[in-house]
Formats: sequence, C-alpha cells, structure tokens
Amino acid sequence: MRKKLYYKTEGSGIPLILIHGFTGSHESFDIVSNYLKQYFKIIKLDMIGHGFSMDYSEQNYSFSKSIKYIENIINELNLKKVNIVGYSLGGRLAMQYAINNYNEINKLILCSSSFGIEKKSERISRIKSDKKIIDLLMNNKITKFVNYWEGISLWDSEKKLSVETKQKNRNIRLNQNNEGLLMSLRYQGQGVQEFLGKYLKNIKSKTLIMYGEKDFKYKEISKIMSEIIENSELDVVSNSGHNIILENPIYVSQKIKNFILGEK
Repeated sequence: MRKKLYYKTEGSGIPLILIHGFTGSHESFDIVSNYLKQYFKIIKLDMIGHGFSMDYSEQNYSFSKSIKYIENIINELNLKKVNIVGYSLGGRLAMQYAINNYNEINKLILCSSSFGIEKKSERISRIKSDKKIIDLLMNNKITKFVNYWEGISLWDSEKKLSVETKQKNRNIRLNQNNEGLLMSLRYQGQGVQEFLGKYLKNIKSKTLIMYGEKDFKYKEISKIMSEIIENSELDVVSNSGHNIILENPIYVSQKIKNFILGEK
C-alpha cells in the first residue's frame, strides 16, 4: 500500500512544499526551486499519477488520500509549520490541505488556482468535457494527448517562451503515464472535487494568491478567493498567462520569498 508520494528535497532551513499542476512533475518547479533553495528547505513532490508517483490503484487518487500522503512526508521529515505553494491542480490540493490542517501551515501560496465549481449543471458539463480528454488518453499514445493539450487556448502565452524551456515542459508532459493522467482527471478534476468556496473562510494562514495578467478566467477566480480568505494578499504576475511558474519564474520566486520571510 502506498505510504507517500515521490518527493525531492533541496536547500535547508524553513520548509517549503511545492505542488505542481496537471501533467506536471517536481521538475516543473526547477527554475523556481533553484532560486528558493538559497532561502528554504524545498520539498517538491510528484502528485499521484504523475512523474515517479505513478499508481495503478484507483482508490489512491482521492484528495483525502493525497492529503494523507503529504502528511506522511511532513512526518517523515519531521517538519513543523510548513509553507505550501500550489500551482493550478496543486493549488486545489494545497487549498484542501489548508482547510483541513490549518494549524500546521505557516503561509499558503496559491498560483493560478481555483476553488472548484459550485453549480451542479456546470460541474456536470466539466465532467463531460474531462471525459473526452480521458477517452483521448485511454485510446491513444501520450504524444497525441500532449499535442492536443498544448493546443488549447489556456497555454497560448507559453508560445513566447524559449525553445529550450518549451521543450523541457513538453518532455515533462510526454514522460507521463496515460493511465496516471486519466485517473488524476477522473478523481481530482474540478467537476468531481468538492466545491471549496464554502470552506475558504476556514483558512486562517496568511495566504498569497497569484495569477497571470493574461489569465482572465483565473483573474476573476483569484479575486473572489482573496475576498473570502480573510488574511490574504492578491498579486498579478505580469507577462504571464496561466503557467506563471514557467512564464515569469523569477518574479514568482522573489514574491514567494518575500511573502514568507516578511520582506518588502
């Protein structure tokens, strides 16, 4: 039985956990962690079904299980009052962790994150659209899925990135396991995750919410989140769409560092 997710540690000092998004891995944070490891003990993990945390047991893909896996890592490393950065899907997991374990978190950083879908009709619609992606993953090689995934409008702003950066990001996606991705989407997609909006007021940790200036959908979501989470700060990341950790990693890294250490 799985006890924890794969993780990699770098640096020393104040603990900082980094959680990637859908189709990502611990490597997605390489630029960010290379900067932040000067100031913190970095723990960057692979979410269930991603990277080295591939798992073929469907019962291991719930958010409650993922929270338990993170708790096991924290206990194994004997960490106290951790700071957590979650990007996109990783942000939804970080949010859920903060709602359930607010006493254990020092500061929370949410990047391009959503608190889920409230209306039942919209949830059903999202599940149906995700089902098409699940079918694509089920019936084709990973390359066909990645070609489709990289073609959606959410990633338009990534086109400006260097060839080297784009290729590394593509390789992370290509190295995923079809079954891991489809089970992640099936059990941790926005359509099936419990709507977290009604619980956000329970987050007591000081929270930084960041979104890309070109990511108009998540701009509105981020603003709503900042209004509900009492002790929160909202920040827009310039020259970025959804993938702020890749499109403007140094700004994001500096913002995270200053937010946690209390520097201006």
